Amino acid sequence: MRPMFDFAQSPVPVREDLKNTYQKIWNHFAKPGPVLDAAQRSTLLASVRAGALATTNVIPPALGRLASTLYTDPAAVSESTVRNAAEETGDAAAAETVGLVALLSAVDGAHRALGVDLVALPEPLPGPATGNIATGLKRRRTHLPMPPDAIPGAIDLVPEVAAVYRDSFGPQYMTEQDMALSDFERSPGLNRAQIELVSSRTSLINECFY
Repeated sequence: MRPMFDFAQSPVPVREDLKNTYQKIWNHFAKPGPVLDAAQRSTLLASVRAGALATTNVIPPALGRLASTLYTDPAAVSESTVRNAAEETGDAAAAETVGLVALLSAVDGAHRALGVDLVALPEPLPGPATGNIATGLKRRRTHLPMPPDAIPGAIDLVPEVAAVYRDSFGPQYMTEQDMALSDFERSPGLNRAQIELVSSRTSLINECFY
């Protein structure tokens, strides 16, 4: 059987750590999450990929709007987009949705940039949502409760999603240790200045804020 993330049609080589990271993200998608079970996750992600709102009886409307907007037009995400979803389904469901769609966008964006077909979403595994939701987090001039941390803390309300998100940092950007090195250079790959130029330009285009 051909590996799921082989990038056989890619015009350039793709690093093995990226392939492994994408596979771990797909494995995570297949599992029940803190609030959404695996079938709900599958419906949500398939809907945003198809350019449709996941407003069926499986996914609440405001949560579907948050997911769709984040995937198709991230610059349009506003406080009301997030807070409406949180008020309808709870902060944890909104945080899980943000994490899932951010991960999907990263993987799909890489495939589109390379001109290769998107990988089919995994079959959802059975079982209820885990209910693993952090306590004691607060809104700190943010749309969702989070600890007084750096950017990765944005989805720490749902620890198992945040763990996958953090693990994807190193291969796709830099690890927290790498970020402390002004002369960091990936081999093969870009040096620190080149990495920051790409990430800053992407953030500017998407009108990112934190």
